[in-house]
Amino acid sequence: MLEAERKQGQFPQLEMSHLLYGGKEYFDKFLERQNFFDNHPMFKVNHDFYNKSRQDQILLNAERTIEAFKTIQLADPNYYTPNVLCPQGIFISTVHFAMVIPAFQVLASDEQISKWMTLLKNLNAFGCYAQTELGHGSDVQNLQTVAVFDKQTSEFVIHTPNIEATKFWPGELGLYCEFALVFAQLQVDGKGYGVHPFWIRIRDKETHKPLSGIEIGDIGPKMGYSVKDNGFMSFDHFRAPLDSLLNRYIKVSRDGKVERQGNPKVGYGSMMYMRNILCDQYTKFGGRALTIAIRYSLYRKQFKDDNKQEIRILDYQCQQQKLFPLLAEFYACVFGSVKIKELVNDNFNRISQQNDFSLLGLTHAVLSGAKANYTYFVANCAEWCRLSCGGHGFAHYSGLPIIFFEMSPNITLEGENTILNLQLARYLLKQLQHIVSKPNAVPEFFKFLSLETVKVDDVTSLDNLIALLGLNCAILTKYAAQKLMSHSDMKESWDTKSGIALAKAASTFIPYFNMLCFLDTINNKAKDTKTILTVLARIYGISMLLNNMQGLLLKNQLNSQQIKTLQDTRESLYPIIRLNALSLVEAQGLSDNSLQSLIAPKEGDVYMNMYNFASKENSLNKQQVHNGISYIQKMREVNAKL
Repeated sequence: MLEAERKQGQFPQLEMSHLLYGGKEYFDKFLERQNFFDNHPMFKVNHDFYNKSRQDQILLNAERTIEAFKTIQLADPNYYTPNVLCPQGIFISTVHFAMVIPAFQVLASDEQISKWMTLLKNLNAFGCYAQTELGHGSDVQNLQTVAVFDKQTSEFVIHTPNIEATKFWPGELGLYCEFALVFAQLQVDGKGYGVHPFWIRIRDKETHKPLSGIEIGDIGPKMGYSVKDNGFMSFDHFRAPLDSLLNRYIKVSRDGKVERQGNPKVGYGSMMYMRNILCDQYTKFGGRALTIAIRYSLYRKQFKDDNKQEIRILDYQCQQQKLFPLLAEFYACVFGSVKIKELVNDNFNRISQQNDFSLLGLTHAVLSGAKANYTYFVANCAEWCRLSCGGHGFAHYSGLPIIFFEMSPNITLEGENTILNLQLARYLLKQLQHIVSKPNAVPEFFKFLSLETVKVDDVTSLDNLIALLGLNCAILTKYAAQKLMSHSDMKESWDTKSGIALAKAASTFIPYFNMLCFLDTINNKAKDTKTILTVLARIYGISMLLNNMQGLLLKNQLNSQQIKTLQDTRESLYPIIRLNALSLVEAQGLSDNSLQSLIAPKEGDVYMNMYNFASKENSLNKQQVHNGISYIQKMREVNAKL
């Protein structure tokens, strides 16, 4: 049914695939790994998975992790594709490889790395990242778990002083890990030295039971990540050896002398690494949702035209309005994530190899804004794709609810999005000051803050869209700065008077950044895909302006006619995307097994797929007469007595 749609695509799909994955090598590697999942019987999608108990889901996921570990290099820092491809859940080792190992690479001394790294990579030392507490998450500096140095024994006494200090939410803590990277307030001779990480064995090597003085468990069911054993942990004066403190940047001698070196903010390095994964890999779940929704919108026909032929719902303009701006935004986020990955890796290598922290502030700011923007985009995209598929979008067999459930927690974890936008806002204000005092010190991505006005003839060209997006952010940043400075107490002003304006300004930066990355891809990487990418980029830029042009309106930089032009132009571009929509989503190279959807196969009868699952595979129908029918009779008996 879809072959005619594929033939009308107006660009070479393989070139687009290479752009989406950062090059031929990465796309080929993706296909190789996808092939492993497609052909391994344990990774075949089972839509009856959602009828299983959480306990059974967790055990099945553990078995899948073992099978993947036999073949795939899960410790490869460039490889988190399994989480995108693995059916119904993520591997039990994700946090270990994505957070614990990077933390060691940044925070541990050479001696500690030599002792532990091989054990970490082969899972002989399996750990979790225990930072968040019941009472504190984003506010890391005020964590309450303490690590008090005992001079007499040269040990750290790890203690949970109150219920709020209980470690809560770390993945892989509830059931599996034997070690934990515990973040606690270091105290020596009654003096506090801030939050630092301690590498601690928390379960017995032989029995796997919690060690004496430690209480551990799973926190229970939650929205998304149902197979992940997010846990809780508390300490009762637990003693940890001197070398449990990761000591590349802070050391405590046996007699209690504290020595610092390097940048204290390096502790955020591993969180930045995980945020990069959220931007780089998890953004692709938006593409998966769009593939399902666009394919289904081509299969699904509703209502007849003048020739008595049913109309594909993707031909309706309202359906295009739901999906095409999201498709453009997906491409923008992917191209933005490529640049962010380069920035994060450069920063990571400079810190770990050269003790160079010069990119830390820039990387932290851009990554904070991107994590906030991209994770919200994926959850919002999944929800709109679900809604665009009508009633079938609500069913797990569509493959859409699981994307929404699994991706929504990312808005909060590894940095709550509002907090991250405020951290970006702080950097924007700093660069706004530098525009005046140290213009040469302002990074290229932030030079737009010098803009006061932009005169454009065509508001819909790429260059002008970028200029308008930059000006919008610049105006809102200056507005937020003025609001912040209008109160004498800066801390109170930040917290209670200007937070909305600051977060708003920061939220407009990433659309500008994405457009820069989009244009760079078109000009310097694309060849025969330039034309269609330009159409997508214009739709994205126009959509971002129409969604948030508050700054431009404050300074009368857009008039009503220009706004109408933006709206009309976007609608005029939809027919081009309509011709190419299927090819644009299929450039991701996702197999049917990866999509995990009965309503969007590459080819086939979607209605027969759904009927066969309901009638033959749904385990609830295995009994011709379900045991629950006895309760109907009991209800009748109760009703008869009323």
